[in-house]
Amino acid sequence: MNIERYFRSLGSEVDALKSRVRDLKDSTQWLTDGEWKESVLRNVLRRNLPDSVGVGNGFVVAGDQSSHQLDILVYDRSAPVLFRDGNLVFVTPDAVRGIIEVKSTVTVSTFRTAVRKLARAIELVRLHPNSSAFAGLFCYEDGDPDSSRYLQAVVESCSNWNRRLDFASIGQSYFLRYWNEDPETGRQMIQSWHSYDLPQMSVGYFVNNVVDAVAPHSVGRNRFVWFPHESKEVRRTGVQAGQWAGPAA
Repeated sequence: MNIERYFRSLGSEVDALKSRVRDLKDSTQWLTDGEWKESVLRNVLRRNLPDSVGVGNGFVVAGDQSSHQLDILVYDRSAPVLFRDGNLVFVTPDAVRGIIEVKSTVTVSTFRTAVRKLARAIELVRLHPNSSAFAGLFCYEDGDPDSSRYLQAVVESCSNWNRRLDFASIGQSYFLRYWNEDPETGRQMIQSWHSYDLPQMSVGYFVNNVVDAVAPHSVGRNRFVWFPHESKEVRRTGVQAGQWAGPAA
């Protein structure tokens, strides 16, 4: 199985669905621009995630606090829900497996705003506590000529470990990933974000990182089925430590 070809096919699948839904939208006006792009990504994730998790949109409610409306909410189907109607769900923090913000086009400024918004929501979940829940940001188009600035923006926007963004796909080729431990050795604590140039594969890496976050034991036992044999570290373009990182980072 050629994983890189598969990753590129996921990007093509997103583009094909995007074109199909855009054509339907133009004739019916049934969704806003942001809503149909969220719907496309939800559709792709449902095809790849296990049946044990649900993929919708909605709110996390914790006592007298609640999140903003989340573009994509990945939740445990075995947990009770406060409310469900179609894609819309209200869940408590313990039911959350992950949250994703979806943007059409970003610049560094709008990316920073989106990360801060997402950071507030995932902190609510992780302090419940549910530290295993992931936070992801998916951006269809990169509107900034200097992609290197996204790495600094994510570091500035995530002030503590509970507010961290785990991964982001920006356009077809730029990818960000947070690592607690060194991805090559798996031993040294680094608490850092890495940026990568992954031509036409960023979407594939994003989808499979969501799968990995939801089913780490299965993916870990079969890593070379889910990710290329060649580490993406050879395509790393930058490293920035988190604000909370210790001296070893």
